[in-house]
Amino acid sequence: MKKFFSAILLILISIMPFTGCKAKAPLLTEELYALDTLISFTVYSDNKEAVNSAKEEIKRLESLLSVTDENSDIYKINSNPDTFVKVHQETFDLIKTAISVSESSGGNFDITVYPAVKLWGFTTDDYKIPESSELLEVKEKIGYNNIVLDESTSSVKVPRGTELDLGGIAKGYIADKTAEVLTECGVTSALLNFGGNVRLVGSKPDDEAFKIGIKAPFDNGYFAILREEDVTVSTAGGYERFFEENGKKYHHILNPHTASPAETEVLSSTVVGEKGEICDALATASFVSGVEGISELLKAYPDYDFILLTDSSVFVTKRIFENISLTDNFKDLKINII
Repeated sequence: MKKFFSAILLILISIMPFTGCKAKAPLLTEELYALDTLISFTVYSDNKEAVNSAKEEIKRLESLLSVTDENSDIYKINSNPDTFVKVHQETFDLIKTAISVSESSGGNFDITVYPAVKLWGFTTDDYKIPESSELLEVKEKIGYNNIVLDESTSSVKVPRGTELDLGGIAKGYIADKTAEVLTECGVTSALLNFGGNVRLVGSKPDDEAFKIGIKAPFDNGYFAILREEDVTVSTAGGYERFFEENGKKYHHILNPHTASPAETEVLSSTVVGEKGEICDALATASFVSGVEGISELLKAYPDYDFILLTDSSVFVTKRIFENISLTDNFKDLKINII
């Protein structure tokens, strides 16, 4: 089976929607396995054609952005080093956005980390702790500054050894594009669950906000419930995919600067905002940066909200403070406004 993205940025179902609604409205529920994730649709409409069109949009974009599909733009870039490869405008623009987030995050988000992902075995589940010499070698291949863009031809070039993987940004982007298709077809209320990325279309039919449960790391259930509408909610955490050796856990979210699992006090990072690709990328960037590094992201992205969970505290932006409630098992956590 072809994989969509590398495992480092594969975020499994860490956000759970609560879609109960008193209003009697038409309801369509559908599932689709794509992007290495079971995607679910909750659409308050009887427009089956709209849902089918949304599914086709997911498949179309997956075919452009997959890291392993030999016909995708990303595969072609990675397979033709030192050569400008013309790509679809959507791919080109998404790579530009990824570079912008890399610059704003001090490189804590970087779509060139793929060689390190492979080195640690997260693409094959054949895990290993690399030797120091291997890490030094692979770090030379990582760096968003290695990506060269040609605006005039929508072409992308990377040097030999550097490889792109859009796994930390494309799901949020695809979720947005899927929502656009539904909206264009007349759908005004829907919840799209892409695993760690949830896209909300409008509010529930009774005009109440959707309720999103954010998973408790290394535990069952949810540590918080978030009330939101017409936004994307993206979560990154090191608890879904990891291996243990000599009593230490090595998770799948790598720090591009070290080519190793990010050492951070953050257990999970959630970002809420208008653009899904930004939320997706910032969830990874804020997980890697940790609480101390969040101030720079807040300055660069003032319209986006953050929820950072640590062992003893939850750090949230001011707007989110009004919309979040901790579940009973996590009432003792201190909430800090950032």
